[in-house]
Amino acid sequence: MLGNFVVGVGVLMPAGLLNELSSAFSQDAATTGKLIGYGAALLFIEAPLLAFLTNKMDRRWLLTGALAVYAVGHFASAFAPSFNALMIARLLMIGGAAAFTPQAASAISLLVPPERRATAVAFIFLGWPTALAVGVPLASLMGAYVGWSTAYLIVGAVCSVATLAVFASLPNRLFAPRLSLAMWGRMLTSGKILAILLVTMIFIAGQFTVYPYLAVELKTHFNAAPTTISLLFAVYGISGVVGSIVSSRVIGRIGASATVTAHLAVVLTGLMLWAVGTGYLFIAVVGLVIWGYGGGPAISGQQARLITADPDSASASVALNSSVLYAGQAAGTLIGGELLSRGLLSWNGEVASVLLIIALGVSLSVRRWMQA
Repeated sequence: MLGNFVVGVGVLMPAGLLNELSSAFSQDAATTGKLIGYGAALLFIEAPLLAFLTNKMDRRWLLTGALAVYAVGHFASAFAPSFNALMIARLLMIGGAAAFTPQAASAISLLVPPERRATAVAFIFLGWPTALAVGVPLASLMGAYVGWSTAYLIVGAVCSVATLAVFASLPNRLFAPRLSLAMWGRMLTSGKILAILLVTMIFIAGQFTVYPYLAVELKTHFNAAPTTISLLFAVYGISGVVGSIVSSRVIGRIGASATVTAHLAVVLTGLMLWAVGTGYLFIAVVGLVIWGYGGGPAISGQQARLITADPDSASASVALNSSVLYAGQAAGTLIGGELLSRGLLSWNGEVASVLLIIALGVSLSVRRWMQA
């Protein structure tokens, strides 16, 4: 969970630092947002590729090595002399994130009995909503008051601690089941698994049409100060932590499919409120709270769905889920950036809501399919 926390902070931190990075490197917000978009596009490629190439590795050494690469990348980013150098450092270190999150989920599935897998996956995924609740808001605050480079240095330091903690806590000789090319082919031709993955991609694309540009929207529409922006990032993230804790306690009882579908509906409600709350801070904040509550549980529920659908292929299917998650991040970030560059930032909530409606419809179809 600690590893997922630092991975989540690193992947999403540019959203909290968007105003400061844009100012420091003389870039517009849409260009700076490409730190998230391009990084996510590379993650989309690397997550399944690394799952295949590292299948025979001891999970202890794989997860430790992934975090070590990530830590070094953040230290290098702190001293980047230009925006291009920062982008290069990000793209080089992103493989650590691509390897860690999906393989952490598959490693957990090796350590607990089948009846506890969904709960265990939901628990370790608490690292991501905690990153949203604590890491990104603190990075946003540090960027405004002590500098963006300090934020990168601190994330690198915390990642170093996580590296040591993961190495100390995981047992030696922890290997995932062998994944043959035939097994990958079976997954890629499974309508059920492809439909689950489609839900992830559309759902994340909807969220990331809005999320990377929250700081810009809050400053533009509400003239929010850095402290207020940081506080609202925290409100969003804390709501996600609460949702994930509740979800981790009930997912074993109601099932992964019901958990996902319910929380997609929650996210849709929150994004619709955000869309209509452009001129009203109270409505926008309520939308953030509701949206945040549903986001984390829906993602962890998707991972549990895939593990339930084919437990022997968990390390591959969860890697594919992470891959399409990052594809959704890239697509949503680029859509939001295009709206921003065209002066249509206020439309991002409406576009996000449409994407969530599509994801919810596909999820309901998957739920009926899995119950059949």
